[in-house]
Amino acid sequence: MKKVSIVLSVFLIALHFGCRKDDGPEVLDPEITISNFETSVEENPVENQVLGTVSASTNTGTLVFSLTGQTPSGALSINASSGQLTVADPSVFVFATNPTITATVQAKVEDVAKTANITINVTEETLDVVTAIIDKTGYTAPEDLTFLYSTDGGDSYSTDKPTDLTEGDEILVNISNGIMDISKDDFSFTWINSSPVPQTSDIALAKFVVGSTDLDIKVAVVDKVEILTSDRNTGQFYTLNLNLGTKSEAFIITLDGEDLLRVRGAIYNYADRKLYVSTAKYAMEKSMLHSVDLSTMQATTINSNPNDAWAGLADLVMTPEGNILATMSLGQGSGESLISFGTDGTDTVPISFTGADLCCGLGLTYGDTTSEVWVGDISATIHKSNLNGEISETIALDLDGFVNTNVDDYYIRNLVSDQNGKLYALCLDDADGSTHIAEVDLTNNLLKHIAQISISPDQLNALVFVPAYLF
Repeated sequence: MKKVSIVLSVFLIALHFGCRKDDGPEVLDPEITISNFETSVEENPVENQVLGTVSASTNTGTLVFSLTGQTPSGALSINASSGQLTVADPSVFVFATNPTITATVQAKVEDVAKTANITINVTEETLDVVTAIIDKTGYTAPEDLTFLYSTDGGDSYSTDKPTDLTEGDEILVNISNGIMDISKDDFSFTWINSSPVPQTSDIALAKFVVGSTDLDIKVAVVDKVEILTSDRNTGQFYTLNLNLGTKSEAFIITLDGEDLLRVRGAIYNYADRKLYVSTAKYAMEKSMLHSVDLSTMQATTINSNPNDAWAGLADLVMTPEGNILATMSLGQGSGESLISFGTDGTDTVPISFTGADLCCGLGLTYGDTTSEVWVGDISATIHKSNLNGEISETIALDLDGFVNTNVDDYYIRNLVSDQNGKLYALCLDDADGSTHIAEVDLTNNLLKHIAQISISPDQLNALVFVPAYLF
């Protein structure tokens, strides 16, 4: 019995001490694990850009992070609770001066702390061609256009926009129409709003040197046009250099295997990319109207004038509706009229001029609007007429720069305006049979001599602007 009492007493004592209120879980000493942190970032980041999070853990308590040192000073910030690293001072993230940014990070719980190393590798900034735009408003060729880029000095080209570029890299740029690279001979290129501004290149349309920002490449491609005239005796078409006053051989049109002679008027139709020409009456040949395929230089007669309805179609323009408007006559000083043709050659009833007596020349172009035409005449005269042939004004031009100063000798045989609205006239000097190219200045009523371009018996007729890429 005594033995049982002793055992019971021991049990009660143990139970008493095991149930005391101040007993609790075992208190652990903090143990911290932290890893070194390393990453790479492109130079010129933005402020507060996240670089990553320091990896650390503890067996007890809450970690508190801090930076105990960094080079350069003030480069980094760290979130005390999460350990997330961010950019504090973007200006020091420069590859050339600070390719590596270092720091020491401390993770702490109560009085226990542990440190690790932070290494930020700053890489050189890479740049891209982000914008590539071709403005084709002034481009009329049928093919589409695509940029070609070379980053190896022209050894190879690709349609892919260059990426991962660094400052100082060079990009050569050409433009392809899918068949060939187009050139400055046939088109003009304006690199408006491109960044950086391109440099000239002997082997490409442009060269871009990469700066400190992404590249925007923008270009407007516009047809170059040539002003042409034709020798009535040989059929040879010439391009005229209005700056030098010279002419160069361009092409000869053929009809049924023969050179097309005695061209009198010409107009290029952008809608179907054909040249339309009239030929003058000569001997037994009637004046006719032809279309010309400039890819083959072959003419097709679209109106053979079977009823001999006109003696000559002097000059031609394209109407807004896509028809051909011409000045015609029944003979010098007889039946001067306006007549219209479809591009298939179908003609309309001629409309006679009224309000003035027209004689010769009959150069034709639109006036200030397409409801007004200007018509050249003898004595360096221009008439302003509506489309009903009603002449409202006659302007006698004064000669400027002509050797022969007798104004009555000059017939204005063809008129044409360039893309900027400047008006040119092809003039015959009836005194010696020479042909002259001149500028018409209607502000000052002047016929300003540019050059004499033929002497008798050669005579040049027709004056027309044609895109250079067509021949």
